[in-house]
Formats: sequence, structure tokens, C-alpha cells
Amino acid sequence: MANMKKEKKLLKKKLIAEKAIELITEKGLNNFTMQDVAQKCNVSKGTLYLYYKNKNSLIISAFGILVEKLKKTFIYETKDVSIPQKADFILNTYSEILNKFPSKDLMKILEILISSIHDEEMMEELTNIFSTYYSQTLDFFETVFGSRQKSLLIHAMFDGLAIYKALGVNFCKDDIENDFKEMILKIYKK
Repeated sequence: MANMKKEKKLLKKKLIAEKAIELITEKGLNNFTMQDVAQKCNVSKGTLYLYYKNKNSLIISAFGILVEKLKKTFIYETKDVSIPQKADFILNTYSEILNKFPSKDLMKILEILISSIHDEEMMEELTNIFSTYYSQTLDFFETVFGSRQKSLLIHAMFDGLAIYKALGVNFCKDDIENDFKEMILKIYKK
């Protein structure tokens, strides 16, 4: 009975985070409110706080769901394609992510990461999300690029571009895609 209650609570928590993702996509990280989420979930704002202690905690949970979806997309979309096609898919997916999220939303994620250092519970959740994400993503990249080091370097470049964008550095999407594709193919061939 206790397990059913816990499972039901986890499902409700995930549903709330998924609704938050819809709002984040629609309004952006800075422009959605807990009241918006409550309305979207047909619950009171107070009910949200039974599941999430604040907006940042909800964003972290939503981010975890996005990471899981990204991982599943990588695996599903590339299961029956060649290695160069997998590399191309990875590049296109990360390019889309960079282009889809405005700088201010990427900056908000950095802000949450930095502010979470002082909150053990949120830091633990972030560590679990990132540890799982990077471990599984690097495992997948390793099947494409043939080495953990190459995979780490490629992912670090993606992360670096996201940080630069968050800090307001502008770059041409096409140039980045073309140069990145060229670099990835060179790394792949070595």
C-alpha cells in the first residue's frame, strides 16, 4: 500500500514536470510561473509545493525529463543507421537544441546550477541527472566515435557552445553546423 502511494506521488510529480516543460517551451524559463503550472495541471498552486519546494526544483525535474527524452531519441532514431549517419544525427540534434533555446533560458539554467550549490537536496538531484545523462550519453557517443576521450571532447564542445550562447556570444548557425560537422567527421575518421 505504501509503495502504491509513493508510486502515485512519483507519477503526479512527473506529470507536473511534463506540464512545466510545455509551459517552458511556450513561454520560456523566466516567463512561466508556478500559478501557470498549477492551472495547466488543474491543481492549486499550494499542491505544487507538495511535490516541488520551488520553481527551480521544478525546472530541475523538468530538465531531467528532457535529458531522458534526448537519450531515448538518440537510441531510437539511430538504432539502424550507419556510424556517419549517427554522427550527423547527433550534430543536428545538438544544433537544434542550441537554436531552440534562447540565451536567457540557457542563462537561467546556469543560474539554477550555480544557486543549487548551496542546496544539498537540489545539488544531489542535479548530480544524479547529470551523472546519468553524461554517463549514458558518453556511452552512446563512444559507440559512434570509438573512444571515450573523443566522445568527451565532442560533448564538451557542445556544452561550451551552450555556455557561450548563454553568455550572449552570437554565432552563425550554419557556420557552426558546417565547422562542427567537419570536426566531428575528422575525429570519427581518426
